[in-house]
Amino acid sequence: MLSILVGLLLSSIVTAQDIQFSQFYAVPIYLNPAFAGSAHNTRGILHQRLQWPSLAGKFTTSLFSLDGFSHKYRSGFGLMAIQDYQGASVISSSQVGLQYAYELHLSPKYTVRAGLSGDFLSRYLNYSSLRFPTQFNDSSGFNGLSNNFNNPRRNMASVGSGLLLYSKKFWFSSAAHHMNFPNQSFVGEISRLPMKVSFTAGYKIPLKKSKQMAYLEEEETDISITPTAHYKFQGKSDQLDIGLYGIYDKIIVAVWYRGIPLKNYDRRLPNNESMVVIAGFMLGSFSFTYSYDFTVSKLAQSRTGGSHEMNITYLHKHKPKTVKPMRRLPCPNFYKSNKNLKPHHDLRPSSGHPHIN
Repeated sequence: MLSILVGLLLSSIVTAQDIQFSQFYAVPIYLNPAFAGSAHNTRGILHQRLQWPSLAGKFTTSLFSLDGFSHKYRSGFGLMAIQDYQGASVISSSQVGLQYAYELHLSPKYTVRAGLSGDFLSRYLNYSSLRFPTQFNDSSGFNGLSNNFNNPRRNMASVGSGLLLYSKKFWFSSAAHHMNFPNQSFVGEISRLPMKVSFTAGYKIPLKKSKQMAYLEEEETDISITPTAHYKFQGKSDQLDIGLYGIYDKIIVAVWYRGIPLKNYDRRLPNNESMVVIAGFMLGSFSFTYSYDFTVSKLAQSRTGGSHEMNITYLHKHKPKTVKPMRRLPCPNFYKSNKNLKPHHDLRPSSGHPHIN
């Protein structure tokens, strides 16, 4: 039995998949490097995911990102770091990456962004936490002897790219990661990490907008719903997230389904994974969101404990008088256009970019 478990563990390493977040919109530059600088301000994000805490094979993931935007060069820049532990720290992964995005206004209605990313990944396998058949005997069970395996580490580089098209109410994102198919094998063989491809789209439906304290700040109360779909595939695995977000000024709530019910793994195993509920609020320059995944697959019989995600985002809002307001992405967030900014006209005839108010 132990040899089977070890075999399954090692095979999962060979066919490892990337981390998936329920709040994928809350970790934008992980989703797509084209989101770097998309807030048009300096943005810092702390994100934590705890998956299946009741199981020995739980996943614990921490993410930090920082990105900003250069109005002069119409470019976004990002930095991201991820630490992930699988099981009782049997497998650990570290990732550090840089992102760059260029923004181009196609028309007064549409904007496109193109992004690139470069990542350094390091994976570590702790054999001392594993038990093998040679460490057991019929008389006393575990003999206490070492498994005599080294603890290998695998370092690799990864390249990704992405495109983002959006208007005032609509956005579409496509991204590809691990385009160079890095070798992830711990034992000197060739085992390529499959390329991950994702597509995301959404449409923001305003329900009501009413100005509050217009004589002071001209802020608008955002009341809207946003249906969104996120499809991704990597190797033989694919997944669909589909849900609906609701925003009322500084409060956000959402419900989410993950799975492809029309595509079963086999006749007895339907492709249903989880239902997700999300709630959050904004306080000053900070926003806080929490989500919980209810397991609805066959794994629910093991009482996984679901999955928890917590996100803290800080947005430093610059208020330079000479910079025109930029068109905001309609993704589920709390970013608002600052109408106090005094727009200037871009007089450079060679820029080719229309002025967006």
